[in-house]
Amino acid sequence: MSGPVRRRSLRARGLAALAAVVVLGAACSSADDSGPPAADTGAPAGEATAPVRVLTLNLLHGFFCPPETDACQASDRVVIFAEALEAAGCPDLVGLQEIGARLEELLPPALDRTCDGGYAIAWQDVDSPSRQMVLTRLPVVEEGYLDIANFPWEAYWVRVDSPHGPVDFLTAHFASSINDPPCAPDLCPPSCADGISTNACHAFEVVDFFDARPDGARLSIAAGDLNAVPDSPTLDTLTDAGFVDAWLAAGEAECDPATGLGCTAGGGQPEPFVGVDTPEGPGYDERIDYVLVRPGPGCTLRAGAEAFAATPRAGPHNGLWWPSDHAGVVAALGCA
Repeated sequence: MSGPVRRRSLRARGLAALAAVVVLGAACSSADDSGPPAADTGAPAGEATAPVRVLTLNLLHGFFCPPETDACQASDRVVIFAEALEAAGCPDLVGLQEIGARLEELLPPALDRTCDGGYAIAWQDVDSPSRQMVLTRLPVVEEGYLDIANFPWEAYWVRVDSPHGPVDFLTAHFASSINDPPCAPDLCPPSCADGISTNACHAFEVVDFFDARPDGARLSIAAGDLNAVPDSPTLDTLTDAGFVDAWLAAGEAECDPATGLGCTAGGGQPEPFVGVDTPEGPGYDERIDYVLVRPGPGCTLRAGAEAFAATPRAGPHNGLWWPSDHAGVVAALGCA
């Protein structure tokens, strides 16, 4: 198998808004902005257009799990993920990180049975143990693979049609501490200064990607496991470039390590199951998974957010309570 892989469905698509929607106070541009006008969505006068609902989740590739565990019971974790996806109302765009070989086998048939089979899969089949995947219920206009600095880190992106107009969506996995060397000319592109971490360089690469995109996107969304905490140089690069942290924009509280509320990763549960086999879970104590959005010209951003798979299943499925060692984020994004 080579090149982008995509499955299409013509089944009806539902757009469900999150209950809480926060309108950011200032418009992103003035009424006489020279950018493209707002798309005609066909919504009745005075009726808000339904938001684009976006999910990000690191699904745990299981590469480090003992062979006899089947990638830490990947088939059972996919079942739990699919249940959570339907419980979240089948978001329009889903960015998954850490898609290993076993998850590659399991996800397509599971998705055929999930959310009325309404998801198309977009990704690049590259020789890597940890790939990124986009699931979409919106029509894909364009798509591509983004190879960011240092193996195996990467991103995948799509441009889709939405009720608000074109949306660019990128899912990425930035460098973690196990493979985050300082930049050098043979490792990082010229836009990254020598000596900064690979992780920090990834933010510059994503900004460069979006800055080079054709005009017309009403929303540009970067989501994924960025392996960077708030106020880190990596996050600062993205927010300085105009990306808004949907979690905070929606009024959600910052991660509390003492309780795990608002956190998406961390903890210290033992291998190989890193807590997914206990109701107590992985023990989240940091926030490193994000939905970041940059509104286009003429768009006053409205954002809602909630956690995904941040609490255990009601009961274990074949001994597992969680789909992954990460919690996810669901964001509802639109233009007022």
